Amino acid sequence: MNRICILIMTLAIAAALVVAGMVRASFVDIQNMNLDDLLEYKVSGGGPLYEEDISFSKLVADSEVIVKVVASERKFLQGTSLTGVKVISVYKGDSDLANSTIYVFEPCYFDFEGRLFFAYGGYNFMKYGEEYILFLKKWPYMDYMRYNPFYRNKDIYMLSHNRGIDKYCTAGVLFDKVLSREQEYCYGQIAEYEVIAYSQEELNKYNKIKKQVLEQFLNSINN
Repeated sequence: MNRICILIMTLAIAAALVVAGMVRASFVDIQNMNLDDLLEYKVSGGGPLYEEDISFSKLVADSEVIVKVVASERKFLQGTSLTGVKVISVYKGDSDLANSTIYVFEPCYFDFEGRLFFAYGGYNFMKYGEEYILFLKKWPYMDYMRYNPFYRNKDIYMLSHNRGIDKYCTAGVLFDKVLSREQEYCYGQIAEYEVIAYSQEELNKYNKIKKQVLEQFLNSINN
């Protein structure tokens, strides 16, 4: 029995190390890259902003953690981006997260070989220095990655639906830009967009929920 336990533990550790190595290899070094070139990358969208049955109440119910944050750092990966954010307020979840730094996988990234900016579910990057309310879940793979020194001491989350509907800038202005599927865009044209919407209907739904988010959380707590 002891030999079986040891074998299982050894295999688990070996598997974790292999996965950790693969993830580490996915990091993208942008130190020698001209960041102005990113503005010329073509925009490639993937999926709508939200699932059909989404609502403010469902957004809250589906989330383990709801926080107000400011983005402070970002690591580009192959197929995603990992962003460090400073937690300002906690509306749902562990209150001890306040004033700490957590890390969030953002479902958008640059394909440096294809010169593309890929945005899944209408998501666009958080802007440094701006405040956002995020709807989050714990990243489910932390146990497998605990041997990777990059991940070991990080508190990592993912968006509850992995879409733009999980992130809201706290500025009171409702977003009003709709993209056309018949037109090509460069990243520089949409870099400042809060979300990437291809229909007025989905943008209206986003703004409706945004109003509820800001009214519920920013008016309910003395910030």
